[in-house]
Amino acid sequence: MAEFVSSFITGFQSVVSEDLPRRLPGVKILNCYDGLIHYKFDGDSHQLEKIIYFNNTFFVLKTMKGKGLNFASLAGAVCSSKGYFLVNKGTFRVRFQQENQFAKVDKNITRRVEEYVTRNSRLTLDRLSPTNEIWFSIRREGFAFCGELISKREFTEKNLNKGELRPEIAYLMCCFAHVQSEDVVLEPFCGYGSIPVQLAKRFPCKKIYVSDIDEDKVKKLELGPQVEICQADVFELSHIQDNSIDTIITDPPWGLWENIPDIEDFYNKMFVSFKRVLKPNGKMIILTARTVEFENAAKNAGLTIQNSLHTLVNGKKATLYCL
Repeated sequence: MAEFVSSFITGFQSVVSEDLPRRLPGVKILNCYDGLIHYKFDGDSHQLEKIIYFNNTFFVLKTMKGKGLNFASLAGAVCSSKGYFLVNKGTFRVRFQQENQFAKVDKNITRRVEEYVTRNSRLTLDRLSPTNEIWFSIRREGFAFCGELISKREFTEKNLNKGELRPEIAYLMCCFAHVQSEDVVLEPFCGYGSIPVQLAKRFPCKKIYVSDIDEDKVKKLELGPQVEICQADVFELSHIQDNSIDTIITDPPWGLWENIPDIEDFYNKMFVSFKRVLKPNGKMIILTARTVEFENAAKNAGLTIQNSLHTLVNGKKATLYCL
């Protein structure tokens, strides 16, 4: 089986390890680090491009483990073996990465690798604008790899509305929630619809209630027949019956850009509303950067934090909670 390495957003390694075998039958996970997964897969490599949370995906040429890893030893190990390249046409350049930052190395190391690739493939060298890249990467966990970059997805906010949750984060939040086919799910801060879009597309639910206080945003949403959409104040949710919701998945305001004078009080009132509509054994999956105020409000509401993970959203430290 061919080996691959794929990167993803920090903090979600346990979620990715659980989800990938479901989305990619036949995959064998070798190891999972923070933001990086190493695995074997015997199917069509183009299927890897369909995994929504993968950033860069590499066809592995060589891996190394241990302390004191360096580019000279990694390059030496690669160049002393026979090379096989998954993409074997076009141009290439070589890049070196140390702990997620591109690094400069001795020119002799670079030249040796370039000669090796040229000798073992039909690729031609182009350091400025190549069609392919060969990466040498060393991570702080004592893992290093050399790989051919076969898929690259840059998640940016350029094509998103201000405040819109990135789709891969919304997807991973739904995975974290372990949504079941008989679940009734509520997203009361839907905004531009990132979370309900992922729920409707990729997760079987019995019913999805979607709402937001902004009527203009709600009107623009078009989802499946199992989704009920309406304009509603989160503190009331008058359209939701008591004890009728299995799971709440949401990204509420953080009070960083919105005009909310007291975010802890906002969360206090939010939890009162959530507790009314949630079933006794229901759960809440909530993303926020205001961890102190959020945890205080959860404690005030008598809620228990069952699990949490730390991540980055638009460069801001945030925490995803399961209550």
